[in-house]
Amino acid sequence: MSQATIKKILETPSPRIRRDARGASFTLLCTVEEGVACRFASSDWSDRSLVSVEQEIVDELGWKMVEHSARRQVVIRCLVPGGDPAKARCECDRGDGFFPLEVTER
Repeated sequence: MSQATIKKILETPSPRIRRDARGASFTLLCTVEEGVACRFASSDWSDRSLVSVEQEIVDELGWKMVEHSARRQVVIRCLVPGGDPAKARCECDRGDGFFPLEVTER
């Protein structure tokens, strides 16, 4: 996932992003079951907060990676110290536990 995409996620007005003095964090659920869709994990599929960036998220993860995950969906969680995407640490769960997800400069 790129720093630019993380920045766009943090810029959404969603109350689902946890923010405090240490920074921000969020958990997303993305699927390619019947087209691309992403939402904050604490919301339901009617939440359209991420509609402007969901295609970008799946493109960066890789459509095939999401498609071949359990139930064709992945969970992404990110911790963004100080709200700075350059310091973000993210993990991805494809149905077999969380593993580090590379955060790129792009």
